[in-house]
Amino acid sequence: MPARQFFFSLLILMLLLFSCQNDHVKPVSHKGLPVVEKKVVNPSYAAMLQAFNLLQQDPLLQNASLGYLVVDVTAKDPVVVADYHAKQLMMPASTLKIFVTAAALEYFGKPIIPEVTITNQMSVNWRSSKLLRKIGGKVYNTATTEAGARAILDFWTTKGVDTEGMNFYDGNGLSRNNAISPKQLVDALYAMRTSPYFQVFYESLPLAGLTGTLHKAMKGSAAEGRIHAKTGTIGKVKSFAGYVSTVTGRKLIFSLIVNNFDCRVKLMKKKLEAVMITMAEI
Repeated sequence: MPARQFFFSLLILMLLLFSCQNDHVKPVSHKGLPVVEKKVVNPSYAAMLQAFNLLQQDPLLQNASLGYLVVDVTAKDPVVVADYHAKQLMMPASTLKIFVTAAALEYFGKPIIPEVTITNQMSVNWRSSKLLRKIGGKVYNTATTEAGARAILDFWTTKGVDTEGMNFYDGNGLSRNNAISPKQLVDALYAMRTSPYFQVFYESLPLAGLTGTLHKAMKGSAAEGRIHAKTGTIGKVKSFAGYVSTVTGRKLIFSLIVNNFDCRVKLMKKKLEAVMITMAEI
């Protein structure tokens, strides 16, 4: 066989072998979270996945929009363990504050910590709106909601978050014109893990069963003291997004949003909390 023909045959064989070796673990190249998709699902996720499946089939969500994403970041490479309409733009309610308060910490540093903590713990709307305008003033010398929203999008883009379609109509999440996807929330929470202000940001989020807007939630369950999350509530909108330290030591990042459901907010809150408890039990 001529040397040239042998070389090309060898090259083709190597490409085929490489292709076969990559059938089981495929790195996904896209903006935001660097996710590794695995075909084999850890059996320990079974109860959580069942809880999510039941939520999807709930009659009270028949006319609703549901979106969620759960990522396991215990190991070096983050792995998606549950997702449903994760890239769908939805009304986030006050989980929108995550984007504002996290950015404020990096723009203003230590002096802003008390403001961020109060804003996230108690979900104070006017404080979050003020932070958004303050960011606009710093970046564009115009302390307006419009300038702040532009600065926020710029900030998260530099962090690797795909902000396409994201809309900040206000700085607090009250408007129904706000639009953020579950994936964009998880991407932001993931990006904050490398921030010098991560611990401050993490502790500013309400702790299930103990502090802030979650102080009465999930008490006595595996989630108590294990879930730091921002809550969100407006008419027919309920959302949660944050971090989970499970009973077995796993680290999860999640976001969960429901829009336009046919029941009282209190009932929907309980349904979503039940799912969150299964996350903590992993």
